[in-house]
Amino acid sequence: MKRNTVKNPLRKRIFRELRDDWRKYLVVALFLILTIGFISGMYVANESMITSAGKSVTKYKREDGHFELKNKQDDLNIDSVKIYDNFFKNVKEDNDNDGKSDGTIRVYYKNDDINRACLMDGKFPEKPDEIAIDRMHADNVGIKVGDTVKAGNSEFKVTGLIAYVNYSTLHEKTTDLIFDAIKFDVGMVTKDGFGKIDADTHYTYAWKYKDKVEDEQEEKKASDRFMKELVKQTLLNGNELTDYVPAYGNPAINFATDDMGSDKAMGGVILDILIVIIAFIFAITISNTIAKESSAIGTLRASGYTKSELVMHYISTPVIVTILSAVIGNILGYTVFKNFVVSMYYNSYSLPEYKTIWNAYAFLKTTIIPVVLMLIVNLVVIIRMMQNTPLQFLRHDLKKKKRKNAMRLPAWKFINRFRLRIVFQNISNYLVLFIGILFITTMLAMAVGLPETLDYYQENAEKMMLSKYQYVLKSCVDVNGNIVSTDNKEAEKFDMRSLEKKSKAITEEVSVYGVTDDSKYVKISGLSELKQNEVYITESFSEKYNLQKGDKVTLDEKYEDTKYTFKVKGIYDKYQSIAVFMPKASYEKIFDVEDGMFSGYMSDSKIDDINSKNISTIITKRDITKMCDQLNHSMGSYMTYFQVLCIMLSAVLIYLLTKIIIEKNENSISMVKILGYQNGEIAGLYLFSTTVVVIVADAVSVILGTLLMKIAWGIMLESYNGWFGFKMESVGYAKMFLFVLIGYLVVMFFDFRRIKKVPMDEALKNVE
Repeated sequence: MKRNTVKNPLRKRIFRELRDDWRKYLVVALFLILTIGFISGMYVANESMITSAGKSVTKYKREDGHFELKNKQDDLNIDSVKIYDNFFKNVKEDNDNDGKSDGTIRVYYKNDDINRACLMDGKFPEKPDEIAIDRMHADNVGIKVGDTVKAGNSEFKVTGLIAYVNYSTLHEKTTDLIFDAIKFDVGMVTKDGFGKIDADTHYTYAWKYKDKVEDEQEEKKASDRFMKELVKQTLLNGNELTDYVPAYGNPAINFATDDMGSDKAMGGVILDILIVIIAFIFAITISNTIAKESSAIGTLRASGYTKSELVMHYISTPVIVTILSAVIGNILGYTVFKNFVVSMYYNSYSLPEYKTIWNAYAFLKTTIIPVVLMLIVNLVVIIRMMQNTPLQFLRHDLKKKKRKNAMRLPAWKFINRFRLRIVFQNISNYLVLFIGILFITTMLAMAVGLPETLDYYQENAEKMMLSKYQYVLKSCVDVNGNIVSTDNKEAEKFDMRSLEKKSKAITEEVSVYGVTDDSKYVKISGLSELKQNEVYITESFSEKYNLQKGDKVTLDEKYEDTKYTFKVKGIYDKYQSIAVFMPKASYEKIFDVEDGMFSGYMSDSKIDDINSKNISTIITKRDITKMCDQLNHSMGSYMTYFQVLCIMLSAVLIYLLTKIIIEKNENSISMVKILGYQNGEIAGLYLFSTTVVVIVADAVSVILGTLLMKIAWGIMLESYNGWFGFKMESVGYAKMFLFVLIGYLVVMFFDFRRIKKVPMDEALKNVE
C-alpha cells in the first residue's frame, strides 16, 4: 500500500517570502551576480592567458636569460648553455613623421632561433624597408599596418603587429618600476634593414640551458654558475660584461604573468570579503525575522517541528539567492566579463593570442566557496537562535543575556535620548554597516588616490631630479684617448656606479653617487665631512626599506662577491630614485677610481657637443614621468568607473542595512504614528540616528581606509624596482567622504518612502 506523504508547508513560505520582498533580494542578487560575474571572468581570462603565455615559452623559443658585452665576441663556449646572437639597436622613433622624436624603439633583426614573436596582425617584414612593431605600442599611439614610421634616420613601412615572447611588457630597462608602452617600442626588421639603421649595436646574447631546469631555485643556481664561467671567459678575452639578466629577474618577461596572478588572488579576497558582508546582512535579516516570528516558531516547535527543519527553512532563502546568483554570474563571467577582462589585459600587456580554458578553480572560487561562506555564517546565527525552548519563543524571550536595568542615558532632551536608544538597539546592524563602509572606502582610496599620486609625480617631476639632464658616459675617455669634455658652462662632472640591494622580495639596483663638495646640483649640507663609509640615502630608499639615520645598509657589487656596508647619516629628499650619496673623495677610495676619472655630466640644459657614441644613457624628466604616463593610460580611465562602482556598492550595502533597521522598528514607527507624529517627524527620529552613524562611520573609514591602502601599497611595491609613495590630498579625502554620502542620500529617499508605507495598525496587530 502506498504511503501518503504530506508536503512540508514551510516550503511554500520560502517562495512567498522571495516574492513579497523581491526588491531586497533583487538588489542582493544583482550585487552578487555582478561581483561573481566579474571575478569569474577574471579567473577565466587569467587562467587562459597565463596558460597561453606558459606554452609560448616553448612555442616561441623564449630565452632563459640574456647578457650584453662591450664588444662582439664569437668564441663563447660554455657547456651548460647554448648561446644565441640577439643584437639590437636603440634609436629614436617618429610615429607621425613630423621630425620630432616620439620615444625610443629597440630594433632586432628577424631571428627564428630565439625569442620569436607572435604575429597579431599583418605579416612579418620581408624587405629592408619593412618593420613589424609591438601591437600594444601601436594601439597606444595609433599606428596601423600600412603606416610609415621613422627609426633613427631610416623610414620603414609597418607590415605587422607582433608580441615578442620576451617582451610581454615593454620594460626599457630591468630597473624600471613600470613598463612604458607609449614612449618605448620594440620592432623587428630584416638583417638588411638592421644594417641600414645608423646606431650603435648592443651586443646582447641570449642563452638556453641544455638541461631542463625544474624550478626557480634550481634556475638561480644554474644562473649563478653560468655567470661565474661567463665572467672568466670575457675577462680572458679582454671583453667586459655590461649586463646580465636571467629570465626569472627580467620584468619584461615576468611582470604581466605575476601581475595577472596577483589580480586573481586579490579578486578572490575581494569576493570572499563581499560574500561575508552579504552573509552577515542575511544573518541579521534572518535574526530579525526569527525574533518577529517567534510566536509562530514556538507554536511550530510545540506542534512537533524539529530544530533542524526550522534551521533548513530559514537557511534556504540566502542559499537559494546565492546559488542562483552564482550560476547567472558564472554564465556572464564566461562570456561578457571574460571579454572585458581580456581587453583590459591586452590594453596593458603585449600578450600572444590565447584560447579560452574552462577551469574548475573558477567554479570552486566563485560558486562553491560563496555558497559555503553564506551557509556557515547563517547557520551559526540560526542554530544559535534555535537553541531557545518553545516556551521562550512563545514569550518572545530570545535574549541570551538578561539586563536587569535599562541602560542609563544622558540627561538630554527626550528626542535625543530616543535617537540614542535607536542606535543602541541596532548596534549590531550599525557595526556591519561600519565594516562595509570601511571596505568600500579602502577601495575608494585606490580609485581616488592613484590618479592623485600620478598627478603629484607628474607635476613635481623636475623637483625630484638632481638636474634636468644626466649624461652617463660609456667612458670618460673617447676612442682617441682624450677626456670627453663639454663647453656647456652648466655641466658638472659626477661619479656614479650601480650596486645591488638584496632582499627577500627582490634584488634591486641602487645608484651610488660620488659628489663634489661644491656641487650645485646635489646640495647636501655637511656631505664633505662624512667619514669614508658614511652616506646619505634618498627618501625613496628610506621609505621602501625602512632605513633611518644611524642604520647600516649593505650593497653588493654586480656579478661579483664584493659587499659594501655603509652607515646612514641622513636622508636626502630631493631625488626620486633609489640612490646613495657620498663625498667624491670617499667614492674614489672605496671603488678604487683613478683621480680625474668620472662617470658623466649633470646639467640643467642640453649638452650638444658630446659625440652620441660616447653616451651610454641620458636621464631626463621622462624617466620619472613615463611611469605615471603608463599607469595613467592603462588604469586612469578605469579609476573613474571604479569610483562610480564604489558609490553604487555603498548605496547597496546601506540600503540593505537601513531596510533591516526600519523593518525591525516597524512596530515602534506604527505606534508613534498612532500617537500623532507625521512621517517627516518620524523620519527625523529614525533616519537622523542612521545619518549620524553613517557620517561618523564614513569619516572614520576614510582615514582608516587610506591607511590600509597605504600599507597595501607598500607591500605591493616591495617586489618592484623603485619606489613612489602613495599620495592623498585633502581634496581626495573629501571626495571619498562625499562619494559614500552620495550613496546614502540616494538610500534616504527609499527609506523615507518605506517609513511612509508602515501602516498604523501594525502596532495593534503585534500587541502581546
